[in-house]
Amino acid sequence: MSAPELSAEPYLTEPLRGTRLIEASAGTGKTFTLATLFTRLVVEDGLRMGQVLAVTYTEAATQELRKRIRERLALAAALVGTSAPAGEGHEAALTRAVIDAHLARAEVRETPAQLAARLRAAAEDTDLAAIFTIHGFCARVLREHALEAGQGFAADGLLADADALHAEVAADLWRVHARAPRTAAALAALWPSPEALAADLPVLCGPLPLLPAPDGAPDAPAAAGGSADGTAAAAAAREAAAERLRAALAAHLAEAQAAVAAAFDGKLFDGRRARRASFDKAFEELQAGAPAGEWPRDDKTHVQKLLPEALAGFCRDGRQDDAPASPVFAALRDWCLADAVVQAAQRGEQVRLLHRLRGEGRARLAALKRMRRVQTYDDLIERVAAALDGPQGARLAERLRAQYRVALVDEFQDTDARQWAIFDTVFGTRADPADAGAAHAAAPSGDPAAAPARFLALIGDPKQAIYGFRGGDVATYLAAKRVACQAPPLARNFRSRPALLRAVEALYAGAAAKGLDAFAQPGIAFEHVEPGTQRHDADHLRAGLPAPALTLHLLPAGEDGRPLKADEARAAATAACVADIHRVLSEARAGRALLDGRPVKPGDIAVLVRNHKEATRVQQALAAAGVPAVAAGKLSLFATNEAADLRALLLALNQPADAGRLRAALATVLLGFDAAAIAALDGTGDALRPHQNRLLGWRERLQRGGPLALVNEVCAAQAERLLGLLDGERRLTNYLQLGELLQEAAARALGLHGLIDWLDASIARAGDGDEAQLLRLESDAHRVQIVTLHKSKGLEYPLVYLPFAGIGTRRPDAGRCRIVHDRDGRRVVHWAIDRNGADWAAAAEAARLEAQAEDARLLYVGLTRAEHALWIAAGALPGFGDTRLAPLLADMDALRAHADVRIVEGFAADRLPRLAPESAERIAPARVAARRIAPDWWVYSFTQLTHAEGGGDPMAASTEADAGGEDEAPAVDPAAPDAAAAPDAAAVPDAAPGPRFAGPRFGVVMHAALEAADFAAWRNWRAGDPAPDGQDAVIAEALAQSGYAESDIAAGVAALVPLVGHTLTVALPEGVRLAALPEDERRNEMEFHFALRPTPVQALLALLHRHGLLRGRRGFGARQRLEGLMTGKIDLTYRFEGRWYVLDYKSNRLPAYDAAAMDAAMEHSEYGLQALLYTLALHRWLRFRLGDAYDYARDFGGVRYLFCRGLDAADAASPGVHAWRFEPALIAAVDALFAGQADAEEAVA
Repeated sequence: MSAPELSAEPYLTEPLRGTRLIEASAGTGKTFTLATLFTRLVVEDGLRMGQVLAVTYTEAATQELRKRIRERLALAAALVGTSAPAGEGHEAALTRAVIDAHLARAEVRETPAQLAARLRAAAEDTDLAAIFTIHGFCARVLREHALEAGQGFAADGLLADADALHAEVAADLWRVHARAPRTAAALAALWPSPEALAADLPVLCGPLPLLPAPDGAPDAPAAAGGSADGTAAAAAAREAAAERLRAALAAHLAEAQAAVAAAFDGKLFDGRRARRASFDKAFEELQAGAPAGEWPRDDKTHVQKLLPEALAGFCRDGRQDDAPASPVFAALRDWCLADAVVQAAQRGEQVRLLHRLRGEGRARLAALKRMRRVQTYDDLIERVAAALDGPQGARLAERLRAQYRVALVDEFQDTDARQWAIFDTVFGTRADPADAGAAHAAAPSGDPAAAPARFLALIGDPKQAIYGFRGGDVATYLAAKRVACQAPPLARNFRSRPALLRAVEALYAGAAAKGLDAFAQPGIAFEHVEPGTQRHDADHLRAGLPAPALTLHLLPAGEDGRPLKADEARAAATAACVADIHRVLSEARAGRALLDGRPVKPGDIAVLVRNHKEATRVQQALAAAGVPAVAAGKLSLFATNEAADLRALLLALNQPADAGRLRAALATVLLGFDAAAIAALDGTGDALRPHQNRLLGWRERLQRGGPLALVNEVCAAQAERLLGLLDGERRLTNYLQLGELLQEAAARALGLHGLIDWLDASIARAGDGDEAQLLRLESDAHRVQIVTLHKSKGLEYPLVYLPFAGIGTRRPDAGRCRIVHDRDGRRVVHWAIDRNGADWAAAAEAARLEAQAEDARLLYVGLTRAEHALWIAAGALPGFGDTRLAPLLADMDALRAHADVRIVEGFAADRLPRLAPESAERIAPARVAARRIAPDWWVYSFTQLTHAEGGGDPMAASTEADAGGEDEAPAVDPAAPDAAAAPDAAAVPDAAPGPRFAGPRFGVVMHAALEAADFAAWRNWRAGDPAPDGQDAVIAEALAQSGYAESDIAAGVAALVPLVGHTLTVALPEGVRLAALPEDERRNEMEFHFALRPTPVQALLALLHRHGLLRGRRGFGARQRLEGLMTGKIDLTYRFEGRWYVLDYKSNRLPAYDAAAMDAAMEHSEYGLQALLYTLALHRWLRFRLGDAYDYARDFGGVRYLFCRGLDAADAASPGVHAWRFEPALIAAVDALFAGQADAEEAVA
């Protein structure tokens, strides 16, 4: 580095005293300058590491600053006593100049060896350096100076998320004030719910002044009493006015209407101002409000047009005195005046309550924090600021000045008034007003006892103040700028190519040339910077030439000549962005797009967006083009699609027989079924059965090994397909990471239901602040980075794309309050008490202007992230004129003529050829286990046992199939070639209209309708009647829940009403109808689990054969014995006249419903085994609950199977009712056999 270049470095000689503001535009080396200042303070003033306080914005920034200081001090130690080589780099030359200047001073008594030793010691002590975030610094102050700060010696725990605390306080406040007659109405007007109050508590109880102030006093606390009496009097006066208006309407309405009609007919009203139809609506509103005595008035109502002054305004000029008059209009005016008094009184009550709640909320929050010994990050700052303002403030400031001789504050533009007050009180102008901007008074160097004068350096860039939503206040920076000494700004950019610096400056120059304020805020302007020495235009080449620094892609208008609609514009901008990235990467593979002599890689590219929705859009478009991309930054693991995939899988495992949940799980990326594969499963139980069996196996894996074992097994099976996806590695990592979290949760959750509840809650609470963040993959660095503009601050990328900067967006409504600056420059909270008032309108306008200014600063951040090239989409975009990009493109002629700017126009191609993967390296497939160990213990059900011989997996665990799902064969289409093989519809008593209401799904619906039905409501139903009141809605809900289209609901209800009606009113053999059973004598869907001790299958079958059951069955799949749990659900259990019964609904279609046909159906479907298991389950439960008071032979009434399609409640023979009871000897023998007794019948005997 040459001598002239060194002489241009201001911070080699800048005085290190007073309060100095260093303005540093993007890329000008703030961290480098901080390291230089730190080195000078150690070298020249002999300060130890702990005596220099450095405060920056994030933990990552503190680590980066600590690293850079350590490296600089180590470099300085190595340079002491050496000669400068030719071509020495900038950092080394600058550091050498600091050392040489120090040693050359006459008063220095330190030898080079001593200086080198001191620098080495300082480098080794860098971990002891006082480098903190603002919160870290305040925590240290409170801990180390507890007495002066008025704190306890035991530090409170740090609460990262105070939402639960705010919810608790809000609930307490709501409980108190919602019950109090004096405050209930005002509370309801301020917030709709305790949750809304909790969301506003951080602002309401925060430190900012609250407006409007009660009773006109500036931010004064409210009296507890208020003026309820005045409000009551005003309400009484309004009611009296309402009564007068009602009387006037009764007597004079026709006259008033005629007067208005005459004004139109006689051309009294100006047709440009008045419309007859709107007056018709006004009279309708006037009459509609009479019963309640309320006539609302806003910009959507018309009644206010009938006020006398409004009527005069509609008249032609000069004829206002002839305006229609009526007692109705006068009475309406009187009511409006009275209503205005009431509204003002109510607003006053709301203001008083608002301030009262602020005081109470602050007190309750403080009490809870003391009780629980916790504090928030904001509390740290507030407590230090309060301590410095308190009685011990001067002593605390003195102690801090003794501890830290110097303070360096980085990213000062992101501080607020409280933080600035802390630094200013301890180190700045408040500490010694005469010190501000004073010249440097040199102390004897190398002598730590000779303390330097106070020095507070504030480093920042107001153009990058973008954290207003976190409390950052650029007005604080501008206020400090007025009292601090302005140090030379950092004027050399080391980040970007010279061409890019020229192109960005051309954007801001164009705005200035047109007289436009690019930053929309006084005191902030674009600063010219010179290029540094690190970047050159030839560093980035396209086709052998320096690449364009700035590309503007101008999208044309739509076919109608108007700007594109919002979604069309985002799609077009995304397509143009992806097309350009695709083009650059394609050229790179051909050797025509180079960075520093190497091909451009996806990891060199960043796309900057405003939110995660835009990030997802870009990521999906890049993936479709074969470009690998990653959404960088913090993202909760529970906000990913993978969390939703695992939730779908767990829901399916919870109910394996639910076809809808099974399809939802299969449709996830995890299991990979596409729409065609899902459609192929519809309408047939056989197609679903293999997948249900697989689910049952996974459920067993979950029960045995936990969620992580399940996720590992599923991911291992799907790994080859997942890793073939463009983002497969990311997805697979997310699944496995979620599996670990689910495994931890399983230790605390109660079963599968509890695990699903935990996952649901985690997904609902997902946010950027979660502890469960995405793991950073090594491969992410090689992908296109998609980053939000806020998170890009402080980062840099070779190539940057801004696809959405030219699309206007509407900021969401600020809600119930706005944080703005008042006339004195203070930040205040303005609450929406009167949304139609001038104060709120002024606050809304101030908030709009401040948001516009922050948008301008956010755009500057995006424009200055690039090292080599920048791409922006603009053109005929919606809301373009309202964006902060519009002023920068105001002088398009100058930009078109600029050598460093390339203009592209038109739409990008709809489809791009997919970019082939860069690496052809193949990964060997993972080995798959060749054999399977079958455990003896299992979970069984009737469905699993009976399907074991039919091709189902005999090793799969199962729960009972969803009620009704196994009763029916698949629906038969009458048009199908084999439809003739189906039973004759004429023989079926309930022939349903078409195949929509047949098959497993309809069976499930029928069972659901019976489960949810109000039995008593059907007591008087007769064939041909509609559903009783409210019961058609129950049936419709069952149809909707099973996925029937809305157009099929009515027909489905019509098909189900007779089925449900006959089922609930048919006479059962014991002489009762289900509709007559009291609710406490029956139980729907009784779920059971009972133990199976080792039971030989052949012994069980032999026992059943001897009693005439399952004579055709020779085994249950490959099982030689049954051991584990038997599970299932009984449709209905009931008690009648002291005896207990098991009842099951069947939706099967039979050729006939006489005894022989039902016996054949029972034997074919092996329903006897189902009935036996249900009987045994109820038998064991009754024996357990009743003990010796229960006897099967006396107390068990039997089993009732209702074939619902054949029931006829009017037929005394009760077709469709199959009733029987198992012999006590069989029940006792099966019970003993399942209890592990080898010869059950001998044991019973």
